Amino acid sequence: MENAKIQGEPLKNNKNMPVPTQQPAKQIIQPLAPEIVGQLVENQTKELELRAQELAFQKQQDDHSFEFSKKALEAQVTDRNLQREHNKHLQRDQYLLYSFLALAIVAVVIYSLYLDKEAIAAEIIKAIVFIFAGGVGGYGLGKQKDSDPKNSDKKE
Repeated sequence: MENAKIQGEPLKNNKNMPVPTQQPAKQIIQPLAPEIVGQLVENQTKELELRAQELAFQKQQDDHSFEFSKKALEAQVTDRNLQREHNKHLQRDQYLLYSFLALAIVAVVIYSLYLDKEAIAAEIIKAIVFIFAGGVGGYGLGKQKDSDPKNSDKKE
């Protein structure tokens, strides 16, 4: 704007017409009436009271949120402890089952040897070795597939 005035050319609009310039109107400040001042003070007082109530409500809401969060964390800690206990009992039961099965197989093998049935004992031991070898081989293949990057691309 100032560049156009400095060069001596009047300002122009989009239609290339000169834009009329207006001088800013002088504002006359009139003193406020006492009733208006009293109304403004009363409005500000009410506004401050409302803000104080809002802050009190917000503080109460924050306190309730804090208490709820504490209770939620306590419940989570309890739940995690119960989950650990449950997992510990499951693992103990699993070990007991494996121990019982191993003890039963050993007892059958010893009893067959006691009855002079070495062929039965050999077949039982052979079956256990094959089952164990198959389990170890399957476990190894499963681990290899999990760590193989080519197979992980096919899953996606």
